[in-house]
Amino acid sequence: MGKLIALARRIARIMAYIGAIAVVAMMLHITLDVALRNLFRISMNTVPEIVARYYMTALAFLPLGWLELRRQMISVELIDFALSDRMRRFSDAAVMVVAAAVYSFLAWTNWDKAVSETRVGTLVEIATYKMPVWHSFYFAPVGFTLAALITALLAIGYMSPKIAAELDEAEQ
Repeated sequence: MGKLIALARRIARIMAYIGAIAVVAMMLHITLDVALRNLFRISMNTVPEIVARYYMTALAFLPLGWLELRRQMISVELIDFALSDRMRRFSDAAVMVVAAAVYSFLAWTNWDKAVSETRVGTLVEIATYKMPVWHSFYFAPVGFTLAALITALLAIGYMSPKIAAELDEAEQ
């Protein structure tokens, strides 16, 4: 189980770094477009589509697993103060099972959509240029799949003290 947790941690970290790179690339791309437009009256017509289809989707979906692993997703704990440690672990495990089910459903439906868009070869027409965008449909299913696997591991970890210790180390 330790090797699986280490592998999930490595993959989640890589996806988070790709999301971070997308933020920097988006910033540089938009800055270049603004500078070219204001200094030389040259406009890069594809910037809005690339930002919306690639940078923003990578940023939104790829780091989900890393956020789950580090337990940095938004949570509301209304009655946790009244629960015993055992009941709190059970409650946390139940929440992770539900989260894994939701992420799995989202991953499944988005994989279907990504494959469908790949078959069609989805394009966006910009003035005289047709930009392929079917690649960007894979960010969501990859992020949801990783988040589903990590929340399933967390659910198991909340019920097993040994696995919980390994997951706590992976959180670092």
